[in-house]
Amino acid sequence: MYALDSMGIVKLIILVLVIWFGFVLFKKFRKPASRADQQPSTNKMVACSVCKTHIPENEAIIHNGKFYCSKEHME
Repeated sequence: MYALDSMGIVKLIILVLVIWFGFVLFKKFRKPASRADQQPSTNKMVACSVCKTHIPENEAIIHNGKFYCSKEHME
């Protein structure tokens, strides 16, 4: 059987740290590239005229120039 002496243990620890550091750097530089592919949302948020809840403009009900979050609030 192979027994690790003190110098072998130090080399093993250094090797593990180098691999770990490389992995962390790889993940760090990879993340911004994936975010660049995503399109930013251009949907404007609007407040309901009754309850002031903010909802995306494309989901709002528009009546007489006012925004509503539901049909109940529109009536």
